[in-house]
Amino acid sequence: MPDEKTIHREEREEQKQRRLSLLRWMLTTAGMLLIVLSVVWLILMVNRQQQGRPLEVEIPSETAHRVLFIGSYTPQYFTYESQAAGIEEGLYPNDIEYDVVYMDAKVYPGEDNKEHFRQFLESRLQGNPRDYEAILVGDDDALLFAMEYGEQLFPGLPIVFFGINSLEMARSAEQLPLVTGFYETDYLRETLDAAIRMFPNSSRIVALHDRSAAGEADMNIFYEYARSYPAYIYTDINTAGMTRQKLVSVLEMLPEDTILIYMTCYTDSEGNTYSVENMTKTIVESAHCPVFRNYEIVKSTGVVGGVYMDMRAHAKSAAERASQILNGADPADFTLETYTPSRSSFDYQQLKKYGVDVSLLPKDAEIRNQPESFLTQYGRILLPMGLILTGMILFTIANYISVLMGKRANEALRISRDSLEISKDELMYQAEHDDFLDMYNRRTMQEKLQTELTPDMTYAIVMADLDGFKEVNESYGHQVADEILRFIAGYLETRALEMDWLLARYGGDEFLLMIPGEHLHAKHPLVEELLEAFRMPIPLGDVEVSMSASMGISNSDGETTPAQHVQNAELAMYEAKARGRNGAFVYDEEMKERAREENRTKEILLDAFDNNGFFMVYQPQINAMTREVSGYEALIRMKAPGMYPGKFIPIAEANGWIWRIGRITTELVIRQLAAWRDEGHELHPVSINFSSNQLNDTGYLRFLEETLKLYDIPARYVEIEITEGVFLDRTATADSLFSRFKELGIRLLMDDFGTGYSSLAYLTYIPVDVIKLDKSLVDNYLVDGKDSFIRDVITMVHDLNMEMIIEGVEEEWQYERLKSFGAETIQGYYFSKPLPPEEAIVFTVP
Repeated sequence: MPDEKTIHREEREEQKQRRLSLLRWMLTTAGMLLIVLSVVWLILMVNRQQQGRPLEVEIPSETAHRVLFIGSYTPQYFTYESQAAGIEEGLYPNDIEYDVVYMDAKVYPGEDNKEHFRQFLESRLQGNPRDYEAILVGDDDALLFAMEYGEQLFPGLPIVFFGINSLEMARSAEQLPLVTGFYETDYLRETLDAAIRMFPNSSRIVALHDRSAAGEADMNIFYEYARSYPAYIYTDINTAGMTRQKLVSVLEMLPEDTILIYMTCYTDSEGNTYSVENMTKTIVESAHCPVFRNYEIVKSTGVVGGVYMDMRAHAKSAAERASQILNGADPADFTLETYTPSRSSFDYQQLKKYGVDVSLLPKDAEIRNQPESFLTQYGRILLPMGLILTGMILFTIANYISVLMGKRANEALRISRDSLEISKDELMYQAEHDDFLDMYNRRTMQEKLQTELTPDMTYAIVMADLDGFKEVNESYGHQVADEILRFIAGYLETRALEMDWLLARYGGDEFLLMIPGEHLHAKHPLVEELLEAFRMPIPLGDVEVSMSASMGISNSDGETTPAQHVQNAELAMYEAKARGRNGAFVYDEEMKERAREENRTKEILLDAFDNNGFFMVYQPQINAMTREVSGYEALIRMKAPGMYPGKFIPIAEANGWIWRIGRITTELVIRQLAAWRDEGHELHPVSINFSSNQLNDTGYLRFLEETLKLYDIPARYVEIEITEGVFLDRTATADSLFSRFKELGIRLLMDDFGTGYSSLAYLTYIPVDVIKLDKSLVDNYLVDGKDSFIRDVITMVHDLNMEMIIEGVEEEWQYERLKSFGAETIQGYYFSKPLPPEEAIVFTVP
């Protein structure tokens, strides 16, 4: 029986444990409450932020009306996003849908381009009617176009304009029947007031403008306002009257006490048109004085700031007026609106540069690029983070109490380690290990492989090299690079210990592993695991860096020495890098065999060039309506067995021989046309594929012309298929080649349309006669719910007076649907595969 003292001591200890347990519960509960409270606070804060954002307007599910918007410029113009947002806010809530066409008047000014646009719009409206009920026009060029052609193109439809710089033009338009709209308040006076207030010691004010309708209107308003500031010298710079270099020179000569007003100026005397970003960069880098702008400002451009019209609100007002008219309002009841809300925006860095006090800014001015203070940036989350931190502290204290309770319940083992004495073993350890990563070094690994591996053992040698480590070292510095190596080495050491691998640092960023009992391949789970380990995000302070590695593998074979396996693994690693990095490659005889096979293909190609080793096959192109042959595509083949186009064409391209194949193809096709003619067959056009690398064959046109004359074949029976990218690059060499093809009377076909840029608008300017729709578009879009896209493409191509060939048609239902869409020519295995010439010329559709 325990004595009374022992009992009291146990009771006291039990009471202490109960008190500690109660305190732990209280601390844990308080910590939980603080965490929950902080989460609720964060949710409420996020909701408030969401409520403060502008609402996105949803496209109406049912359309009550349809409107056409004619924009003066393009979607790349700096006001486009604001215009589109305002139009959608004004139309979509009223179940009104809209389409857009762009004049691109800054890039293509003048009457000729206006006429081209009129023809295009007229063709679109006639070829694909959309039942528009009203017209929206944005900016001066679009209004001028609507005033001139409105009755012709959309008679009887109301027209609502906005974004008009010329008040005189706006008033003239307002007098026309069914026309109403909004004048664009310039806010030049307010911008001038702000500039003079911020720079009172300036002596002159210079305005930048061009000769566009908006630029001329800006200049007139500028000089009208100049009367209000007689103490300053006023001049203007017309960018349309000088070259880009001259403009830079003039800007550089402006005195520092100048206020430069950057208005509408995007053209120069050489007819070049510049984007807002490009022109702004030129101005702010050339002028050594403050630059102001009375239009919406591109962020972070070096412009001090200005007061400008709120284009989003302006466009919304115009769209709402159009909605009112479509819902029954009379356009005559509206008057010209000459006021729109404004915004003012100034760049903090520029204000700081010129020492401008922010108190001089207009009321409610937005200050851009202002560095946030700690409280501004983090103030809203300080309280919840403080609650979380307090909760974590309480959890930590509670955890400490648990440890303290455990110590009282169980005697903790006291562990002490004496410092290691420098000894022979320690010196040997240092000699065998890499000083930096503390793993085997190269010499030790070579010795262990040589002494521990025997010919009858199964193992794999893996050489891993970090991809792009040199660039990381140069970009981030040695400290970051060292941290990356430590992180990766730590993982590899852990796995090596778990799996009984040998691991060494073989070079700067190379690791060598010996994996016993395994023969590895590129998709082996261990290989995948190692590759994924190198891809793991590596934490470096507040950021993470992701790397990758290329790995070479050499498997034991009972004959090769370990040293040779290391060399083989290194060769395989370089092969993995050559194949794109971030992968593994296994050394085998295929590496040597592939090189031998490529050399054999080169030899066969060279022999075929010298010994008539090519022949042609022809795939018929079928008229969709008559089901009769209307032409052929010529495809080259090699007589040597096993030499398919996908095998020899890339090698010919890589070795600069594709021009020889191009000439051989051309002569074989023209010779075959002559043979068909001499046999009494009716001829149809044959298209020849033309590689982009053939652009360097400057003598091809003369060769083609001489070959046509030699066999007495009219040029209309030869067509040239060129890939989309060659047309879009628009080099001087390509343009000259296209012109000479046209002069010979040879039609041009755009091949593989739909695999690249594929802009229908761009088709207006390229010299192509026939569009070949790529098989990928047929497969992806000729399905229920998407096939309207194919129909619209066919319609638009026809509207541009071009023909269309649909490639890759393999099923009867595809042919029937394409025929119903108006496709005139079909090519594909549904009708025929490529045929020998004697079969192709007599081919008929069953």
